[in-house]
Amino acid sequence: MELLIPGLIIVALMVWASTKIKRISAAAFEPEVIEMPLYSIQKPDGFLHILNDESGLDFRAYSRELETIWRRDYRTATIEVEIFDRKALEERISDIRAFSKEISVSNYLDGGERSAIVRNRRKIDNAEYAETRKIITRDGRLIELRVAVLEDRAEDFSAKVEQIIEGFTMKV
Repeated sequence: MELLIPGLIIVALMVWASTKIKRISAAAFEPEVIEMPLYSIQKPDGFLHILNDESGLDFRAYSRELETIWRRDYRTATIEVEIFDRKALEERISDIRAFSKEISVSNYLDGGERSAIVRNRRKIDNAEYAETRKIITRDGRLIELRVAVLEDRAEDFSAKVEQIIEGFTMKV
């Protein structure tokens, strides 16, 4: 009897902590608007924003889902933002063309400066990706939003990809 009460208290604390952890981790995959110094981005439901990332990218997020291809796990979808200093839009599109199987480019003006939506297909390791990029030029910098989805799941994620592209806006 002397051990029963402390044991029940410990079990109750463990259940409470477990529930709290599950609730917090589920909230990390909720949709949110993330404000960065140069831009804001709408992260859709099912994506996790990676904090303290050492990849050199300005922003990274990945989907909850994994796909196995040739005994290796790949994230179904990723979101990345990369900033290039002193790089021309045409030069970046040429770089993308070099590693893409297919590519389509739509140019437009954003804030009075040339920008583009680029859709391409490429292979990374054994995985085929459908990528959509929104490339915006600002003050000599090039800001590139890249959304990559495994080609087999591209149709399933098409609404989320469009939401991400539309929700990516510059502050300056």
